[in-house]
Amino acid sequence: MNCSGCGFEIDSGFAFCPKCGAKQPVACTACAFPCPAEFAFCPKCGTALGLVDANFQPSSKQNDGEPRGAHRLSARHNDVAPPLSPAINSEADRRPITVLFADLCGFTALSERVDPEVMRVLQNELFEELTAAVESYDGFVDKFVGDALLALFGAPVAHEDDPERSLQAALDMLERGERFGERWQQRIGCPLKLHIGISTGPVVTGSFGAAGAKSYSVTGDTVNTAQRLQAMAGPGEIFVGPLTYQLTRHAFAFDGMGDRVLRGKASNVVVHRLVGMLETPQTARGLEPYGLRAPLIGRDAELGRLVSCLDLACAGTPQLVRLMGEAGIGKSRLVSEFLARISEIPRFAEVTIRQAVCSPLGEQPFGTLGKILRSAYGISAKEPFEKAREMLSAAFRGLGLGPEEIERVTPAFFHVVGFGDPSGALQHVPPEQMRRQIFYAVRTLMEHRLSQGPLLLIVEDLHCADSVSLEALRFLMDRIERDRFMLLTTQRPAFETHQLESSRTSLTAMRLTPLTLAEGQKLLAEFFCVGNRGLPADLRNRVLQRASGNPLFIEEIVRGLIDVGALRRDGTRWQIAVEGAGSEIPLSIQAMLLSRVDHLPPDVRRIAQEAAMIGPTFDAGLLGAIASDPSKVEACVDFLCSAEIVEEVRSSGPSASAGYRFRQTLLHDVIYQNLLLQRRTEMHAKIGHAIERIVGDKTESIEDLALLGYHFSQTADRAKGARYLIAAGERASRAYANDDAIRLYRQALDALEGASGTDPELAIAHERSGDLSAPAGRRRAAFEHYSRALDLYTAAEETACAARVLRKMGRLHWDAGRRDQAEAHYSEAAALLERTDAPIEYAHLLQERGHLAFRMGDHASAARWAEEALQSARSLAGEVGPETRRQAALATAEALNTKGVALARLGRIRDAIGDVEASLSVATEAQLLNAACRAYSNLGVLYTIADPGRALDVCRQGYDVAVRIGDLGFQARLLANLAVASCTFTQSCGSEGVPAAEKAIEIDRALDQRDHLSVPLIVLGQIHQCHGRPDLARKLYNEALEVARETGEPQLLFPCYDGLATLHLDLDDIPEAERYFTLAQDVCVRHGLDPEALVVLPFLD
Repeated sequence: MNCSGCGFEIDSGFAFCPKCGAKQPVACTACAFPCPAEFAFCPKCGTALGLVDANFQPSSKQNDGEPRGAHRLSARHNDVAPPLSPAINSEADRRPITVLFADLCGFTALSERVDPEVMRVLQNELFEELTAAVESYDGFVDKFVGDALLALFGAPVAHEDDPERSLQAALDMLERGERFGERWQQRIGCPLKLHIGISTGPVVTGSFGAAGAKSYSVTGDTVNTAQRLQAMAGPGEIFVGPLTYQLTRHAFAFDGMGDRVLRGKASNVVVHRLVGMLETPQTARGLEPYGLRAPLIGRDAELGRLVSCLDLACAGTPQLVRLMGEAGIGKSRLVSEFLARISEIPRFAEVTIRQAVCSPLGEQPFGTLGKILRSAYGISAKEPFEKAREMLSAAFRGLGLGPEEIERVTPAFFHVVGFGDPSGALQHVPPEQMRRQIFYAVRTLMEHRLSQGPLLLIVEDLHCADSVSLEALRFLMDRIERDRFMLLTTQRPAFETHQLESSRTSLTAMRLTPLTLAEGQKLLAEFFCVGNRGLPADLRNRVLQRASGNPLFIEEIVRGLIDVGALRRDGTRWQIAVEGAGSEIPLSIQAMLLSRVDHLPPDVRRIAQEAAMIGPTFDAGLLGAIASDPSKVEACVDFLCSAEIVEEVRSSGPSASAGYRFRQTLLHDVIYQNLLLQRRTEMHAKIGHAIERIVGDKTESIEDLALLGYHFSQTADRAKGARYLIAAGERASRAYANDDAIRLYRQALDALEGASGTDPELAIAHERSGDLSAPAGRRRAAFEHYSRALDLYTAAEETACAARVLRKMGRLHWDAGRRDQAEAHYSEAAALLERTDAPIEYAHLLQERGHLAFRMGDHASAARWAEEALQSARSLAGEVGPETRRQAALATAEALNTKGVALARLGRIRDAIGDVEASLSVATEAQLLNAACRAYSNLGVLYTIADPGRALDVCRQGYDVAVRIGDLGFQARLLANLAVASCTFTQSCGSEGVPAAEKAIEIDRALDQRDHLSVPLIVLGQIHQCHGRPDLARKLYNEALEVARETGEPQLLFPCYDGLATLHLDLDDIPEAERYFTLAQDVCVRHGLDPEALVVLPFLD
């Protein structure tokens, strides 16, 4: 490490610098913040300094009690005391990491001919070199096996760029290995070469071993793959696995090695050989590699403020602008857009721009200032000293510095840019004096630059800057007055930069907030709606929900889908190639978020994990009931709020105490997935039992039931969870929250999958799912659910239940225009009911058969079936439960509807209206809104002749109900009737009638409602015919006729024939008109129908 005062290299254990005597900072054990030695508590997180987590178990193989590489940075990466990572968590977890295996080629043969004592010295020296390379990039040395080293990047502490760090460490190892081999070749008489394998993927971490010999390590296929890649690599080669390649190809060059067979692996692995770093790395994030780029969204106000601040600076009021936000929120993009904006504004033409981006690996002393100078004058990191001296001298002369000034400041700037003191000019200068001379040189350079024009200085990722550069910047800010200067910094919210604030500058602090839902939608539209139809709506909503308004997260989730082939471009449209895609968290985001969690104090991290087990939203009361240490809940939750990991919300939890939610959905998911499966199972059971104690076992709340169902379904007692979920689904269904009900039933089915002894719950869940899938237009899914339920009921000899499912399947067949299959299912159901006493189900079946008879034109039989259904429903005796009463009401309402429309066709209009109104009354009182919609639909037709003033109102009322319950089928029916009423009784045929008919057609086609599609086609055809558009009318009539012939329903066939006949008559095509009139007459004769009745009452259901 380096002394924080003079930069002299000192041992990591030194408390004082042996050169300048400066006392060294102490790194906080919780958050790694470098604290002055006299501090007793960390000013950033409040942790007492010098205290070690009681749960920390040092590895037995380390003399200093600390794991190798857990918290060290080499001297070239940091100038302060090593930033300690949090103490290793003794609890095991799951996490994605990058594993590196390094080994000497030919070690076994070498061991046979070299003395063991010499080999010991060789191995120790090799391990020192390899360990230094690993620790230089914040890696963790897991173990040494023979001559091999196993290193981890991402455990025990994650970083945003662990795969890149592992490759940089591997290249460093090869360089060190070359020098090591040259030193030892003279002693052992043969060359020494390393070969390295690297793999990225999931592992389980924790303590491994027996009793007191346990130490921190990892296990998983990722480790095995890295070892196999290392064995395959030749001398001096680095082989990487497919995921490592995918995550680092933007910054490193590779040679493809093709598919390779790795010993012990079931399938081939795509292997790449690392060549080196790219001279010009590409962007690691976002969708630009796929040619997708969007304008800046949702940052217009911030962009305007930046421009205003620069205006003030150019007018002589120095500005300090702090741009804060979480990783991925868009700080760098805003800076980029700001620079592009001012480049187009003439008044800023004279502004000089200097820019530096701090490294996440940390900076050497004055490293941030060095980057500013290097970028300003084009000095690369590998620039020869002589050329760099010429470039600096030329730059200084251009700023107006005289020869003496140049000679005075040049040694200081050589030190700043990383060349040290090659001339020896500073060798006798004390450290503190050297620091002052560097500050003086920087001030001199700044004054000459400002004398030539305004200066905009940008420092990105200031939280990674070295402390000496921060002091130098503050030194400059204190000496600026009426200068045309603006310092723009970007940083994470937790980083404090008050040391840069000065009374001589105006401070502007801007916090970038997450994008709103509308802004997120606009961002995706910019990416995917240029020249194509955009992302599917369900995927779009899923992505935005998970990303929580973070632009980078939005792009990375979509990029992950493209990378794995789940989202593919098909011509001008992006399509989902894998259903359910979008649930995986991209590794780039996992590492970013896991890094935040790893740097939490141990107690806070544990509380965050327990909160995540409850869910994205949790309440403090429940958390206190299940926490491992309830006494720490309040303080730890406060800490999480301060760290902006959770935020307080209105409580909706079972305990009615303070409510909280994770600020980012993905952060919650990462914390949850970080836990071992066994711990999840145990915690879910603990949470479920705690909720039962709080709400009792007879709760009626959908939220409580769903919460209980979720937690118990993740335990060994999945059936219990499924029962709660089914109960929640039934209550949601009765409240007509059908989407929620479908989701709850799906969760119940997932919980029951593979569980034994759960057939009753499984059958119920499948039947309920079928009930809700059909009205939502998912007929195929409904058939599948019903078929599975029928098998389960039949196997359990539940005769009435099997008959009920057969009846429902019959109705689905009729809706699809399959009359014969519908009748077959009804007959099979009737045969089953003959063997059991089930009057309500028998009433349902009688009503369905009456409904079918009506649709086929047998109106007398329809009225008879409906009357028998009513009698069966009334035959219940004694006390019955609420569900039986509900089913009796449903059968009654439907039977009255069927009887009413049958009587209407038989000419008994008054009686028909009375029965359908009675149906609506029964359905409304019992909250049977689907049945009510059918009554509204039929009344809309019947009122056209009996009470025209009410026809339009009843259609609108019914449509509103259908929309509220999400029944698309009835929406189409009521829209068709609304179109008829609008065009018949109002002047709004064009504005309301036509759109209603078109929308009904759209719904019927989408749902494949062959039993109804003809109706809106006929209605729209009649409208076009009345408005003198015969070609459109003919097209619609012909399509309607084609569909009507599938079902053979007379009330649909007749208006098709009649419409085509009158259309041809209008066109003076008498032969065709007569042909269609004859066909229409035949339909009426064959079914005993009155043509006038079909004209007046065309479409009844």
